Amino acid sequence: MNNTKLVIPNCNEFISIYGFDCEIDDVIQTVKFVNGDERVTLSFDLTVNSVRLLFYRKDYIVIDLYLENLSELYLDENGNYLSFKFSNSLHILIKLYPQINITGTTLL
Repeated sequence: MNNTKLVIPNCNEFISIYGFDCEIDDVIQTVKFVNGDERVTLSFDLTVNSVRLLFYRKDYIVIDLYLENLSELYLDENGNYLSFKFSNSLHILIKLYPQINITGTTLL
């Protein structure tokens, strides 16, 4: 088992790479990205290594996903995508351009 501590990038990193809005409230860090009529909100809780993903198209929630045991978070330095890996082998990729695209895969 990997005992390394997950590090969530700080607000300045999200802002400089993606232009995300970012705020921290106690132990939860929330980042928001808007692209046209689509938006993504990610909330990270380090107490349980969780992430909540909300994807909106216009004003409608398309995806509302909450997962614990986040093990890796990768930020693309070009600001085109970010990806998450969880301890159960689930991998989520969020592409931000030209439109927001969210895919999830898992190893069997």
